[in-house]
Amino acid sequence: MLNLPEKINRIFTMTEEKGLPVWLVGGCLRDLLLGLAPKDWDFAVALPPQEAEERLKGAGLKVYETGLKHGTLTFRFEKENFELTSLRLDGPYPDHRRPEWVKFTQDIRQDLSRRDFTINAMAYRPGDGLTDPYGGREDLAGGILRAVGEAEKRLEEDALRVLRAVRFAGRFGLRIEPSLASAMRGQAGLLSAISRERIAAELNAMLLEKNPVPALELLADFGLWPYIIPEMAACVGFQQHSVYHHLDVYGHTLLAVANTPPQLELRLAALLHDMAKPAVFTLDAKGKGHFYDHELAGAKMARKALQGLRYSRAVQDKVELLVRFHMLHLKTLKSVTLKRFLRALPKPRQESLEEVLVLQKADLLASRYTKESVAEYEAFAQRSRTVLESGCPLDIADLAIDGRDLVEVGIPENKRSSFLEEMLELVMAYPAMNNRQQLMAIAERRG
Repeated sequence: MLNLPEKINRIFTMTEEKGLPVWLVGGCLRDLLLGLAPKDWDFAVALPPQEAEERLKGAGLKVYETGLKHGTLTFRFEKENFELTSLRLDGPYPDHRRPEWVKFTQDIRQDLSRRDFTINAMAYRPGDGLTDPYGGREDLAGGILRAVGEAEKRLEEDALRVLRAVRFAGRFGLRIEPSLASAMRGQAGLLSAISRERIAAELNAMLLEKNPVPALELLADFGLWPYIIPEMAACVGFQQHSVYHHLDVYGHTLLAVANTPPQLELRLAALLHDMAKPAVFTLDAKGKGHFYDHELAGAKMARKALQGLRYSRAVQDKVELLVRFHMLHLKTLKSVTLKRFLRALPKPRQESLEEVLVLQKADLLASRYTKESVAEYEAFAQRSRTVLESGCPLDIADLAIDGRDLVEVGIPENKRSSFLEEMLELVMAYPAMNNRQQLMAIAERRG
């Protein structure tokens, strides 16, 4: 008998009263057996979806037809949504994504036979206990990730299972069973048939793990980067020949990712921040490696990679900016140059600045850093925060004059915007100049 939350016990009682024979299935059951708190609760029912829907509505529940073709409903119980899927068998998967047809069944074991891995192919109901025909509980206890049935067939059905295997193995510290590992290497090319959005969703899930490193290591070990972000493959094993680095580019990257909090844009930026290094690498006569302007090349490459994976424009913009500025603390910036950097940050600027600083520090800690390099970073951080807190002009709206003032002195409309930009540059360099009298005097001479 599993120790279930009271709400889940009430669902079992309610469905039993309404003649709905349901089981707990999937990831929630796996997490329970691992002693983890499930994020979602999924149920399976031994009735066709239309009949299950009628009985749920008969119980006074709100029901949504979220995937009726494949037998999936969502019902709302005590202000929370739960997924309910009819037991089924799947036909062939010609697109390596969805079955050509589904056939509903009343046999829970038949339903479990179509699932991906043994740890996800278990079912539970209070009256029957655990149904575990493929040894998922034993595999969990032994730390093994194993396919249900023939591994190659499971991956051919849905090639995304290659990445799901990596994610589960990384998350739970599982060893990938040899026949599944062999099938993953052999079927990796099928990922080319998978939508970029689904691949991005798996990558996001890996990156947002508490410890993302194990899954990212497996992506490299199984040679999967060419099907996700091809440029990352070149980073694996790429030696830096630098006194500043004790790891190859990929090893450094993984450590930088681990040094960032689980926030998507930050971890994507950490993942991609050095992706241009193999492309710009040069080796001087003394055998010292150089990566001139890799942050600029990397920012463009990062945007292109994220575009290819169909990330939103907002994510692309944030990651490109973070990659572009991740080396800035290594440079001694004049006051106006520092202000230009701060001006380029999205609003709220204080929040954006802290994100840049988080990535810079993660990069630093993944390197062979010294007291001097830490001091350099801290000085840059303090200077940047001080400038922002000073309230110095960083936008045209901060100027003591505006477009209406320029109309008064006769500056043509097509020149007003460029004039205000010029004045902003002036007052960023000389903040005391930001008063109406002085700026209007300049405008009058131009009018």
